[in-house]
Parts: sequence; C-alpha cells; structure tokens
Amino acid sequence: MVKPSSNTPLSAIEIVKLVEQAGVPKGVVNLVTGSGLDVGDELCGSKATGLVTMTGSADAGRKIMQRASNQLGKLILELGGKAPFIVWRDADLEWALKCATWARFWNCGQTCISSERMYLDGNIKEKFLSHFVKMAKALRMGDPLAVSTDLGPMISSAERGTSERFIELAERQGSKVILGGGRPSEPPKGWYLEPTVIDNVSQGADIVQKEIFGPVVPVLEVETFDEAIDLANDSEYGLASYVFTKDNVNVMKAVHMIKFGETYINQVGPEQLQGAHTGFRMSGVGAEGSKYGLELYTQLKTCYIDWNDKPDLPYLFPYS
Repeated sequence: MVKPSSNTPLSAIEIVKLVEQAGVPKGVVNLVTGSGLDVGDELCGSKATGLVTMTGSADAGRKIMQRASNQLGKLILELGGKAPFIVWRDADLEWALKCATWARFWNCGQTCISSERMYLDGNIKEKFLSHFVKMAKALRMGDPLAVSTDLGPMISSAERGTSERFIELAERQGSKVILGGGRPSEPPKGWYLEPTVIDNVSQGADIVQKEIFGPVVPVLEVETFDEAIDLANDSEYGLASYVFTKDNVNVMKAVHMIKFGETYINQVGPEQLQGAHTGFRMSGVGAEGSKYGLELYTQLKTCYIDWNDKPDLPYLFPYS
C-alpha cells in the first residue's frame, strides 16, 4: 500500500500507473491518498499492516512508532537530516565548489541528504566562500521542468515560510546573510526563495542545529580537521555527510569517526542502489536500498522437520 505525501500525490499516482502498465497484476500495488493524520494514522494502526516504511520528519516518525506500537509492527523510518559539508585546505577546491553548490541547492534544498551546514578550513574559507557565493548567485530560477532552470520553487507556502523564519532567527542570533535571504523581485509562479548563504554563524545557532529543508546554508570556520568532525557529529541527526580532502589519513579518519549513515568523500549523491541508505540518531531506523534494505521487507521463519522413519530424540523423558 502506497500513501504519498499530501503535497505530492500526483507523482505517486503516475508511478502506480506505470507499475500496472509493466504488467504487475492489479491489487499487488495499491495507492491511497489523503492526510497523514487521517489516512496514514489508519494504515499504521491497522492489524493488517506488517511493515511501515516512511520518509519524512522526525516528529512524523515518532507518531508512526506510537501508532504502530499496538501491533509491534516492523518499521523503516528515514527521517530528518542535517548533512555537514567539510572542505579541507588540500581539497580540489574547484571540484568541491561545484559539489557544494549541487549538494545544497539540488531540488531547491528539499532532499534529505542536502548539505545543511558547511565547515570550511580557516585557511581557505575566504577564497572558497567568495566563489561559492558567486556560483549560488548565478543559479537560474524558473520553471522546474525547463532545462535552463537550476533552482525551482519550494513545495509549499508553509515550507518557504519555515526557511524564511530560520533566516530571520539567524540574523537575530548574530549571523550575517551574505547572499539572498528573501523572495525574488520578479518571481515566477510558485513558492520561490532566493539561494541564501549565511556567515558568522555559531555551532549552537538554530540554523546549524535544526533541519532547514530549503535553499539556505550556514557557513562555519574550523581550524583543525578533528574540530570539523566533532562539530559535524554535534547534531541530533545523522543521515548524510560530505568530506572533501586529498589527505588519505583524513579520509580514513572521516570514515571511522563521522557518525552518519552515509559519508560521501570527494563526491556527492544521490545514493546508489547497492548502498544502504540509513541514518544514525534521530535520522531514523532501518535501511533502504541494498540487500540490507530488502531483507527488512521479509519476515524470518524457521521450520524443523524430521523425515526419519524412526524418529528419536535421546533427551525426551524416558516414559513408554
């Protein structure tokens, strides 16, 4: 049973149509639309539901766990993310710039593995940040279906409002908006928000600790690679992370010390089918993709069968 987000039902409907066109018998894959509060709640609490898999917020994940607890159903929850993007002094900066722009502004920042906070080596911060701002400023806003568009609209007015409140709060907490921060002067039809870069940010600021899910990125300076890893791990989320460095020692340090379900080193996503898409901490439970994700859709069962003509178990009670 597929229950899409209330904001995006049409794409799911078209996918189910394609499933039927591919020859899958009707009734194998079903779809129902509606709000999570009504339809989703009913599905999660049904005795017929053996597994619930959901991509969404941590709050939604908590509610699903509570609703499904009566049946002790299996859960796969891919929840919030706050991906750190670390750029060290020895990285290929030109490549890192391209990747940083993509990782933050892909799909207008509305993906769970988007770069949500950037940690720059103090030795290269000024140079890197100035080029990053130029690249972000050059992004072309427009119709998301047009080939020429780099940055489309946000999914709803409410989501845009959330990003705008994060920007306002960051300024009140002492941060500085160095690019964007508002709506385009001549916006196309839709919920558009300018690509926004924020500097002079502290690790404890809300914009560093809370998931934004929009085209907004805070930038922080670090002095050591260990500090970058410590600050990256200082988050209630642990879904995706990015590290750019040519130092093999730092690469392996990141592999072992960064506490995130996915770590992209000198590259960006999206994730590959053979890789387990999973998260630490408040980023969820279980996994999607790979053999590990597929196994979660199965139920283990063990059968003991004795085919002997004269069965015998020596530990049975010796009564005739």
